[in-house]
Amino acid sequence: MLSRPPWRALSVAIAFVLTVFAASTFVAADAGDYSSFDPDPTGDAYLDQHFPTDGLANGAILSSRSVRILPPLAATSDFDAWQVWFKTTAADGTSIAAITTVMKPKAFNGRVVSNNYAIDSVGLKCNPSYQLTHEVSIEAPDITRQLLAHGYAVVMTDYQGPKMAYAHGPTQAREVLDGIRAALQFPAAALAGSPTTMIGYSGGAIATVWAAQLQPSYAPELRILGAAAGGTPADLSLLRATMDGKPPASALYLMAALGVARVTPGALDLLNATGVQTARESKNLCSSAALLGAAPIPLRSLTRVDPYQAEVTQRIYRETKAGGLTPTMPIYLWQGVFDEWIPVAGAQALQQRWQSAGVNVSLTLLPCDHLSCAFTPGAIDRIDQWMGVA
Repeated sequence: MLSRPPWRALSVAIAFVLTVFAASTFVAADAGDYSSFDPDPTGDAYLDQHFPTDGLANGAILSSRSVRILPPLAATSDFDAWQVWFKTTAADGTSIAAITTVMKPKAFNGRVVSNNYAIDSVGLKCNPSYQLTHEVSIEAPDITRQLLAHGYAVVMTDYQGPKMAYAHGPTQAREVLDGIRAALQFPAAALAGSPTTMIGYSGGAIATVWAAQLQPSYAPELRILGAAAGGTPADLSLLRATMDGKPPASALYLMAALGVARVTPGALDLLNATGVQTARESKNLCSSAALLGAAPIPLRSLTRVDPYQAEVTQRIYRETKAGGLTPTMPIYLWQGVFDEWIPVAGAQALQQRWQSAGVNVSLTLLPCDHLSCAFTPGAIDRIDQWMGVA
């Protein structure tokens, strides 16, 4: 993930924790008042633009600019970079705009990879478009650097939408696919016709597997040779036992709950007074800040009723579970058998469901935990094989 400077992350994290424990004075929002839960603008006038999109084709380019990527990536790779606004579609069918960052190495090999890195955050400043151009940020593992070194052009899309719908696969899939569409037709990058693959880990794996399964119906013209996804939260219902109220994962779990709730009608109505204010005060939180300030706060302490018994929660589980659609591209899944956050059962069930539908899908189980499994080289090796670079 891209990390923010630790001193800034720590201050936000402390505020997040203090918010929860000071919540006795908070007042709940009026029913139906959801705008106060949306993320604030970044302060970059270009990134904060709004575009008319009705009537345009998905992936249509709305605006672009050349950008300077900050070190350390810029210090280790030689490439040109642009940011491209494009038209896409929200999960509810609404026409919206999104932005992607396109990086093309000087030694371009003629191939493109959509690096759906784990944004795992609910604030707009946590997106790659902002992080790569405004922060001294470190991508760990450094997938973008490795891909550029192999000669691939890299597409990094802000795939969580204007509401930062962290963990909501139906939202993320469309933006990933339309980000690829926009990159391939962007004249300055000259990528038209390039074969493409996708990669993502953890939160980025949600975007990747959902984009893979939606592609045949949503973007059938795209030539995507394969998708690699690791540590995949394929079934959000499995995460309650491993993440809810269990630090440091509990902070990520609460942010994911907010991200999904932002785009699910009725979900935010479950919040109690503590939950309302916690969601408002945490609406711009990045994952690095959340992990530094993680506390054992169960979701139930923030809701009026048991959220797991609510119909809206069951609807979320149904709508976000991967595997309901059938990809046509090869899929490579990898998963740590010691993953303390993402149960192996989710990836196994996804593999079995897709295999039964005739999908070329493999699952590699590795002796690592969630964080260390992100650094295994198998995914890029598989991309090289698909692309004919190995």
